[in-house]
Amino acid sequence: MIMDTKTHRFVPGAEFPWQYKYEHMAVTTDCVIFTYEDWALKVLLVRRGEAPCKGMWAFPGGFLRNDETAEQGALRELKEETALVPSSPIVQLGVFSDVHRDPRERVLTVAFYALVKPSEVLGGDDAEEAAWFPVDAVPPLAFDHEKIFDAAMERLRRDIHFQPVGFDLLDETFTIPDLQRLYEAILGVKFDRRNFQRKILASGILEEAPVTAEPEMECFKESIPLEDMEITPEAVSMEPIERAPVHKKARPGRKGGWFTLNRKRYEELKEEEHKMEF
Repeated sequence: MIMDTKTHRFVPGAEFPWQYKYEHMAVTTDCVIFTYEDWALKVLLVRRGEAPCKGMWAFPGGFLRNDETAEQGALRELKEETALVPSSPIVQLGVFSDVHRDPRERVLTVAFYALVKPSEVLGGDDAEEAAWFPVDAVPPLAFDHEKIFDAAMERLRRDIHFQPVGFDLLDETFTIPDLQRLYEAILGVKFDRRNFQRKILASGILEEAPVTAEPEMECFKESIPLEDMEITPEAVSMEPIERAPVHKKARPGRKGGWFTLNRKRYEELKEEEHKMEF
């Protein structure tokens, strides 16, 4: 039995039996994905293959399905349009709901952002192309994606003072100059090298990492003049001798010294709501 009221109707057997008489709007998701490569902070964009805004660059995203959460929809669209599957969690950036942000209909979007290691991307689905762009060379963007980009950059620059976001963009081990270049790329400033090293080491969130030297190769233990060598099947098949890897520890703060993140100390600072100043 169908029940009708002023605000809704109930239709037994329907997929969504409670049908309210209010206007419904479409929901999309968008992903702002950052990486760090060639000393530059970069963002992932796709070239739209369909109208509206055909041919323009935009963030990977699309319409949300009824059977998925916003995060599931964002990850699905990201994979379909770029072939990228982030290894770190995506974080909700916010909801963007300007009335006229999409010329098709009333559409609001839930935006996410994430930091990933450099990865190859490939345009797919309704994206003609996918590519990484330096954040200081982003082309004009479709819809209100420039507003979303500005919000993502602001969030990243805020988070870097409270969270070790930079470590998600670097290798497991890194040098302090590597870390300084990354922080400069994110914050858009230049730091004094000595002051940066002093403050980052004083925070206690870094610990020294043992460095393994590349093994050196030797053809033979003794040097034998070429003209005196007897070419035999055994000599031809002789395998090179490898030296054992050499482990060494660098002096703290030294250029070229290798470090890792001290996650225990970071968690302590996080609990104290400590803000990292540079």
